[in-house]
Amino acid sequence: ILRDWVVKSKLQLAVLSDDGKSIRLGDSSSINANEIVEVEGKDGKSCQYSLASIYLQILDPNQGLMPYRNACKKYNVNDPVKVLDKTIVVGFFLGPMVTASSNNTPSSAPPPPPPGEEHRKSNNSKHHHRRHHHESIRRDHHNREGSRKRSSSEGGGGSSKKKEKKMMTTEEMLDNLNVVADKRGEGGETKDGKKNMELAKALSADGFELTPEMIKESIAEIITLELPVGNSASILRPAPNRDFQRVLDLYTEIEKNSSSIRPNLLVAPKRAHLVGKRPVIVLPKAMTSPITMWNAHEFLASSRFIPRDVMIKSGVKKVDLKTVFQHKLDQRRGGGVLEFEIMDNPIAKLGHHNLQEWDRVVAVISLGASWQFTDWPKGYKAPVDLFEKAFGYYIGLEGDQQPPELSKWAVQKGFLSRDKRGLDSVCFANFWDGLEDRMITRKPELLPRKLD
Repeated sequence: ILRDWVVKSKLQLAVLSDDGKSIRLGDSSSINANEIVEVEGKDGKSCQYSLASIYLQILDPNQGLMPYRNACKKYNVNDPVKVLDKTIVVGFFLGPMVTASSNNTPSSAPPPPPPGEEHRKSNNSKHHHRRHHHESIRRDHHNREGSRKRSSSEGGGGSSKKKEKKMMTTEEMLDNLNVVADKRGEGGETKDGKKNMELAKALSADGFELTPEMIKESIAEIITLELPVGNSASILRPAPNRDFQRVLDLYTEIEKNSSSIRPNLLVAPKRAHLVGKRPVIVLPKAMTSPITMWNAHEFLASSRFIPRDVMIKSGVKKVDLKTVFQHKLDQRRGGGVLEFEIMDNPIAKLGHHNLQEWDRVVAVISLGASWQFTDWPKGYKAPVDLFEKAFGYYIGLEGDQQPPELSKWAVQKGFLSRDKRGLDSVCFANFWDGLEDRMITRKPELLPRKLD
């Protein structure tokens, strides 16, 4: 029906309803706009669209893509004609005259052929196209075989080698440009003769020859602009009127003043009561601390961390725990072997009023809570005063939350891994480095003394 309207030039009189469900021609006839129809082109391709979509397309075949899509959206058409199918739809309903025209001039479409005739032509076209395609394949295959045989016979059975392109040198390129310029300059006094002669002169290589003298002059100019750079030998070689005597004097002066590092060796001790005494390391008594009396000896003496519960299960009694061990000082700090004592009840061991015994305390392993020092004597009870006199160190397990009070104290921190025992030596080394440095500056009387 829609095609009959096109043939009778009544398409412009047809109206699509606002809801896009019907197309009406006056009051006499109406068609369902949602009906899907199949449209077949002359090349055998086909497509399916609703009558509403086809109507909006053929109503103005020369309209742009966006106006057509906007019209489909206005009438609730959900299957607009694709760009690739536009030729098929317009050609089927309006004929080839409209699809081939590009001047947008209106003209009446020729009457379409009968449906049966169109179908027969389409079948004949398909058959002819298929036969032509097979013949083309056979010809291409025959040509390739003949070409392969000719190349094998010419090359003696070997593969043909492609001729490599030779790169053009700068001289060859200039020669070619000169030839072109000469040819253009042959015009003499013609209309473009002067321009060609100027171009030939500009492209000429005259005056650009490079002579050995020019090369020597360029090298000499470059050398004058270079900054001299010395090697390892020239850098160590003293400049004129200079030597390293000043460096030697500084070294000698430092050696003479080396007593500042170990003042107890050359200067009389200020606290003579500490000379020859054993330094004390105080441990936390809480069971939640990783280091207690149960495993402190193994860690501080041998750099091995054994959990407290493992030590208890091993059958060791607390009265049999070792409280004294020897530690070898670093050679950078004078070397020697020093004997340390560990305890977790300093009030019972040192007394409450004997401050000379409390001077032996060189390190306190803190639990991170101030109640650890509540019953200690004056000068050691407050964390600020305590860690001014003794080296403070906190040992925790990796991943545990740190006590909030710890951030207010002058305490170094070390952490033990829960399962990587090879990392125990890191915490061990940090503790002894800090303690030895503190003893050199605050408690030098407790360090080993050289007799010479």
